[in-house]
Amino acid sequence: MMLFPRMRLSHLVATLALPAVLAGCAEQKQPTQFTPLTYDYLGQMHLNVATLDVVDNSVTNPEPGDIGYKSPSPPDHALRQMAADRLIATGNATAASTAHFVIDRAFILHQPGGTLDGQMNIHLDILNPEGQRVASASAQATQTLHPDPSQDVESPANLYEITKDMMQTINVEFEYQVRNSLNKWLVDAGGTPMNNAIQTQSLTDTPPVAGAAAETNSLTGTPSTVDTSNTSAPASTSTATAPTSSSTDAASTSTAPAATQDSEPNAIFPAGTDDASTQTTPKTLSPKPGFLKLPTTTKAQ
Repeated sequence: MMLFPRMRLSHLVATLALPAVLAGCAEQKQPTQFTPLTYDYLGQMHLNVATLDVVDNSVTNPEPGDIGYKSPSPPDHALRQMAADRLIATGNATAASTAHFVIDRAFILHQPGGTLDGQMNIHLDILNPEGQRVASASAQATQTLHPDPSQDVESPANLYEITKDMMQTINVEFEYQVRNSLNKWLVDAGGTPMNNAIQTQSLTDTPPVAGAAAETNSLTGTPSTVDTSNTSAPASTSTATAPTSSSTDAASTSTAPAATQDSEPNAIFPAGTDDASTQTTPKTLSPKPGFLKLPTTTKAQ
C-alpha cells in the first residue's frame, strides 16, 4: 500500500529539481574569460610613409546608446589593435608622407526586441608633406546578433561575439581596399616598392639600332644623324671610293655606244677591229699609183 505514495514523492522531487538543473546549464554557457583580440598572425602591410597615426573619431563623436564599451574587447579598441598589428610605416630615406588611420564609427546598439546591432567604419589616408591627401582606402562592417531572450542580452559574451564577428569582416575588407587603392604605397619589409618592376620599367632606355634608324629615315625622307666619332676611318674610305665607282660607271656608260658602232661590218676590215687596236696600231694605206719602185739589187764584186 506504501508503494504508490513513494513513487509520487520521487516524481515531485524530480519535477522541482529539473528547472534548477536547466538554469545551472544555461548559466554555464556564458563564458567569463575572453581571449584578447589580436591580429599579428595576419599578414602585415608595409607603407612607404615616414609616420603612421591613429585617429579615433568614435570617441570624440560617440553614437547615442552605444554599449560597446561593455564588451571585453570594445570595438574601437579592437580596431586600434588591428592598426598596430597590421599597418607598418616602412618608409625609405626619402619618404616624407604620413599615413592616418581613422576610426569613423565603432559602436554596438541594443535594439528593441533584444537584438544587438554593431557597425564599424574606418579609412586610411596618405598625406603628402604639405598635408594634402593624395590617396585613401576605406572599409566598413556591420553585424546583427539575436541572443537568447532568456539570457542577458548585454552580457559580455554576446558583446564579445558581435565584436569578434565584425573584426573578421573588416579585416578582409580593409586589406582588399588597401591593396587595391594604395598599391603604389605598399613596400616590403626592406622598403622596396611591391610593384617596383612596373614602376621603374623604361620604354626609351634601349637605343635604336643604326640600321633600323637608317631604314626608317629613308622611308620618311628625313636625314638620319649618326655618331661617327668612333668610325671616322671607315667613313673616309667609303667617301673616297664613291667617286671612283661613279666615274667607272660613267666611262662604261659612255663607251657602250662606241662598242656598238664598231661592231658593224667595215669595207676594209670585214672582220672588224676593236677600239683599242685601232687607237694603238697605226693603219697602213696602199701607196698612190705611179709611186711604185722596184727594189734595187747590188751585185757582188
